[in-house]
Amino acid sequence: MDRKLIITKGIKNTFYLILEDNIPVEFKIEDIEISKQTGSIYKGKVLRYSQAMEAFFVDIGEDKEAFLPKKDICEEVCKNIDKGSSILVQVKRSPVSTKGAKLSCKISLPGKYLVLLPQSKGKISISSKYEDNDERNEIKERIKNLLHEINQENFGLIIRTAAKDAPDEAILEDFKFLIELWNQIQKDYNKKKAPSIIYEEPFKAFAILRDYAGSFSEIISDDVSILKMIKKFVSENFPNANIKMTPYRKRKESLFYEYELDKLINKILSPYAYLKSGSYLVIQETEALVVIDVNSGSCHKQKNLEETAFRINLEAIPEIVRQIRLRDLSGIVVIDFIDMVNQEHKEVIVERLKEEFKKDKRPVKIKGLTQLGLLELSRKKLEESLIKQLSDYCQHCYGRGYIKSQDVVMFELEKTINKLKPFAKMKIIINPKLSKAVDNLLENLKLKEFVEIEYNNKMQLDKFEVEKVL
Repeated sequence: MDRKLIITKGIKNTFYLILEDNIPVEFKIEDIEISKQTGSIYKGKVLRYSQAMEAFFVDIGEDKEAFLPKKDICEEVCKNIDKGSSILVQVKRSPVSTKGAKLSCKISLPGKYLVLLPQSKGKISISSKYEDNDERNEIKERIKNLLHEINQENFGLIIRTAAKDAPDEAILEDFKFLIELWNQIQKDYNKKKAPSIIYEEPFKAFAILRDYAGSFSEIISDDVSILKMIKKFVSENFPNANIKMTPYRKRKESLFYEYELDKLINKILSPYAYLKSGSYLVIQETEALVVIDVNSGSCHKQKNLEETAFRINLEAIPEIVRQIRLRDLSGIVVIDFIDMVNQEHKEVIVERLKEEFKKDKRPVKIKGLTQLGLLELSRKKLEESLIKQLSDYCQHCYGRGYIKSQDVVMFELEKTINKLKPFAKMKIIINPKLSKAVDNLLENLKLKEFVEIEYNNKMQLDKFEVEKVL
């Protein structure tokens, strides 16, 4: 697979696009003014405890109070927590909508091959990407032996997939770097006053390179300073990686439009994703979950309904996974595949979905098909979905995607007029786009000469005001 990283920087934001065989699979946004990302570590100040939420609210120096669930408190480190206490916390999920950042006392420091868990003494876990049990046991024993040789068995670790083919020296170097980082975090915690930042997660380019273990054929950017930092990072962390660093120098066309990021954003904001066969996906994100519906569309080529449903569902799987990655959809995801009766077909769909999700670097748990034929899965949430990052609420519909119809608005206006009609002359303030409908209503009510109309472009299309005129 050929994988490229496109980076275009603006005054306020940096956009990152990951292409796999020239197909967009991930699109990330970094706010240059906001340095606080998932993974950053703070010395926080406890504000209060909520019994109902079973969580502490913590001041980490941000606009919104962060919250620390009781279950995410490490007993060894966070004893005797009370109002005003200082506490070492890590952001596990960036602020989402009206909610502040989600915190944990259980610190994790990701490296190239390992993730250090300083408080989980001696516990060694392994990436779920390792599926073969013999392979899992072999790599775990190898890491345990390496730690035993250097007398460092008191730290918890998660073994990343990149460790599989890495030499022992590289793994030990990565481990020592993480230990030094942890020691520095502890020193800074003791020096600084709460609330303050202790460790800032590196900018997204480094995190992307780390997640993909440097497996990019080319990185293209319109900012030379970014390429210089990446080149240094790659030489220090992935010396064997052969990544072409390409500065974008075309004057007539910006990198943003060269790779059609404007069109990509429009596609991401659309609820539809189309497949080659004529079938399509409908993707809806709610507050509680994401729903993806597979529709046959114009694809009705086979006479056998079961075979047609199975073929469309199979075709939909790669696009479903791509859209989840591209839109950064997370939390609970429910997929409504086209109904199938054949149990073997259902099993193939679940297995194929699991196989496709191996491309995703975010932890995904597939729960299988429900009794109603819906497939449930969960994907770890780190920040708001890309749709929410790219869009604002519509001032007319407040994100619902619809407003009251003109007929309903006129019905409400009619009832309001009838309520006030016996008492006084009236003034209606309404959007000019509804002028014809208002004229027709007043003519039918025989009130045209008694009502003053003020048209206001700022008035929402499904709103109006009626005032008495003395």
